[in-house]
Amino acid sequence: MKQLIFLPRNTQKYTENIYRIFRGVPCNSVVKVLQAVVFLLFFVISCGVKAKSFATLDWTVAETLIALGEKPVAVGDIKSYQQWVGEPALPNDTLDLGVRMQPNPELILTLKQGDHDLHFINSSFYAQATVTLEPFSSVTLVDFYTEGDAWQNIVNASRKVAFIADKQVEFEALMTSYWQKMGEIRPLVQPYLERPIALVQFIDTRHLRIYAANSPFGAVLSQLGFHNAWGGSQNAWGFETIDVTQLAKLAPNSRLVVVKPYPANIGSALRYNTLWQHLAMAKDPLILPAVWTFGGIPSAQRFAEMFANGLLHGGEQW
Repeated sequence: MKQLIFLPRNTQKYTENIYRIFRGVPCNSVVKVLQAVVFLLFFVISCGVKAKSFATLDWTVAETLIALGEKPVAVGDIKSYQQWVGEPALPNDTLDLGVRMQPNPELILTLKQGDHDLHFINSSFYAQATVTLEPFSSVTLVDFYTEGDAWQNIVNASRKVAFIADKQVEFEALMTSYWQKMGEIRPLVQPYLERPIALVQFIDTRHLRIYAANSPFGAVLSQLGFHNAWGGSQNAWGFETIDVTQLAKLAPNSRLVVVKPYPANIGSALRYNTLWQHLAMAKDPLILPAVWTFGGIPSAQRFAEMFANGLLHGGEQW
């Protein structure tokens, strides 16, 4: 079997440059041109042009890279990623950089010693870690969460990640796939649109995050045709922390949608909470598996799929 030779990405560029140099050479000198090209190709290969590799402390960047077909070589706090994000799954050989706000310099050094050109892509939330990272790697910050339209911010940030990773074509395919999936889900959930959605995540037995319309998943709900039950204030991440008693102020016909994970004692605590027992929405809460509520396009699509599946077939138990 013949052995295939894979040439570096920049080979075509160098070849084109050689062609321009020798463009005016007579035909009988074409051999010289070919010799020069062959020499240049072997020179490029022998120089060991390093491929780019990407790492991140940010789970939203990590899931975006994976969705674009660019597996991150290292991610912060992988164990918690598996608990809070789940999918898309990280490759088994992904290096765990430890606490996201304080990545381990010794582990980063092992990445630097590899045969690749290391580049960190982080959200601005981890800007303070740049000082730790810059001695080992170039660092680019992207803004998934800033003022303005939450969904458009996610799209813009994802496009920037794709540009940095040279995955623009894959980004367009990702967006096309997302809207196709939403088009498939929309008619399925049409019979359930009459109830506004109270989308929450429990912090403890008394406090929870409630997500507004201008949040990533709030945007997904709007795209599917749902109204958001929460019309109050929100922070930069699109949610407000409220006491469980504030649920009583929402429209009585609101559908409560609970996103995991949450503390293990939530179910038993609510069972003995008198106010909770009198809430109409507590009679049929829709409980969804863990999905990253601060995520990007992959998490948005996964939420839409799980939400629709829960409406059609029922959710999980407390």
